[in-house]
Amino acid sequence: MIFRGAIGSRPAMLSVKDTSISLAFEAAWVAAWDFGGRLYSLWKGGETYRRGLSGRLLHKPARSADSRQRVGLEGAARDPVLEETAGQAALLSHSLERDARAWATSAGHHPSAEVVAIVDRCAKFDAAAARGDAARFAEVYSPIGILPPDQYLSTVLQASDGCSFGTCTFCDLYHGAYRVKAADEFWRHVESVRDYLGESAALRGRSFFLGSANALAVPMDRLLEFFDAMPGPFGGGSRPVHAFVDGFTGARKSAADYAELRRRGLGRVYVGLESGHDPLLAFVRKPASREQAVETVRAIKAGGAQVGVILMVGLGGRAFAEGHARDTVAAVNEMGLGAGDLLFFSELIEIPGTVYPKAAAAADIEPLSLPERLAQAEAIRAGFAFEGLPPQMARYDVREFIY
Repeated sequence: MIFRGAIGSRPAMLSVKDTSISLAFEAAWVAAWDFGGRLYSLWKGGETYRRGLSGRLLHKPARSADSRQRVGLEGAARDPVLEETAGQAALLSHSLERDARAWATSAGHHPSAEVVAIVDRCAKFDAAAARGDAARFAEVYSPIGILPPDQYLSTVLQASDGCSFGTCTFCDLYHGAYRVKAADEFWRHVESVRDYLGESAALRGRSFFLGSANALAVPMDRLLEFFDAMPGPFGGGSRPVHAFVDGFTGARKSAADYAELRRRGLGRVYVGLESGHDPLLAFVRKPASREQAVETVRAIKAGGAQVGVILMVGLGGRAFAEGHARDTVAAVNEMGLGAGDLLFFSELIEIPGTVYPKAAAAADIEPLSLPERLAQAEAIRAGFAFEGLPPQMARYDVREFIY
């Protein structure tokens, strides 16, 4: 529902959707909040800002600048954005309090008391409130390393901490020892997430994401307890559950296991294939072979769940380029992917402090240039052969992740 009015002399538009609310001044300034009043995004003169529940604020400069540039704003650098958006929401709140009837839809409807209350919460979400909110987030969650792009607005529930392997040389996403929660501990965590999200849960209510790095590696009896615990505190009902699994431990579960999880709500499982070239997987210490990854995906699909497969473009540089492209195509073609499945192309990001850059330099591996990485992605895509409708394919830039 769209209400039009004015803040001072500036025409403005208040948009209320099923899960969020936004304020816009023509096409020059647009801010969005969830129903809890937490800022989610700001678009301002071509500059884009996105805030996660963790408090991280990601800034993407205007399109005229380097389109690949992203800046994570830290500390006081975040405050101007938060003060600006809270200030504009406060002006809107004052306008609605004075005369809500000055704001109307094209059909003559006016903002309800519930909408006015949401706007008031947005107005209170300034820099100080955002810092307090991020501190509360840290009490509820362990650090969330990464999510698939289509799950950035899921409700994350952490069944485990850390990664069950932690050997991949290109990864710096998970720290600390791997640990699986006990059933009662997980139940308390689910309740704390519900209480923390409050009204904000509407924006993140389409699905659960069972974390962390490799949640479906958990033994079946414990997994079933986790699946049974999730819906209750959120009002019951059906909501799909998504999760990561690696090809090595994923192959230890049968199609019947995945079918049982599917009956309990499993929607899609994300498998980081990275490459189908076994020598490259060994070089980056990825704990799975091409055969195991294929076996895992086929078992998941036989159990009735969908799959998201992640490929890494540029991994192994020029030394592994030919085998990487060839064997990755072959592996994907053996998986039986189709409509409803996803294929993500994730570009290798060499993270300072990880093992991969040092290992690649020691082996005299030259990285692929940007045009070469784009060409590799196109060559892999061109080699796919699917029966029936193909999976959806998309780019996956880990630098754009916030939660």
